[in-house]
Order: sequence, then C-alpha cells, then structure tokens
Amino acid sequence: MTSENTEFRELAEAEELATAAASGELVFGETLDADAVLPSRSEAPTKADDTLVVTTVRLTVRQRRRAEEIATKRGTDLATLIRGWVDEGISEEEQDYAVSAADVKRMLAGLRRIA
Repeated sequence: MTSENTEFRELAEAEELATAAASGELVFGETLDADAVLPSRSEAPTKADDTLVVTTVRLTVRQRRRAEEIATKRGTDLATLIRGWVDEGISEEEQDYAVSAADVKRMLAGLRRIA
C-alpha cells in the first residue's frame, strides 16, 4: 500500500470517528444505559424534520473556493459538506456531544505523529 493510500485511509478513518463523535455514536468514558440517554420515541425527530429546505447563505469568494476544495478532497459535494458543518455547530451549541469533533481530530493527528 502506498503512503498516499495509507494517508487517505487514515484521513477517512479520522473523519468517520469525528462524525461518530459528533453524532453521539462514539462516547468516551463509562458505559451508559441507552434507554436512559436516548430520547423516547415521542421525542425523536420525525421524517419531516429531515426534509431538505433551500437556504441561502452568502460566502466570500475565498470561503466558497476553499469549501469547494475541501468538499472535493473529501469526495463529497458542497451542500453535504456545509450541512455537516452546520450539524457540528449545532451540536457544539447544544453541547450535544461527548467530545467535540475538533478535539477528536486533534487527538488523532497526535496519534499519527506518535506512531
């Protein structure tokens, strides 16, 4: 396996861990009872809550270009990338996470240097 393939695999794994941490699927610490921490079915989001709506956001040319570069590098489209960033921001605001995605990324970057 080439170093480029290894680097890509490590990046993909880091992004997968960051996504899992941001969504609450990855929790560090003691084991919790899922029924005690997950919302009841009546509180769970409905399918209608996941309907996509058009939202206009104005970016600078630099922001747009950079975001497009990042989306291309990650193999996704700009809209999906921005939705992910919004989800991360909402989780940060609501403190709906065990650790922040940024913390996970820093931790993984440190592990790469050690290994």
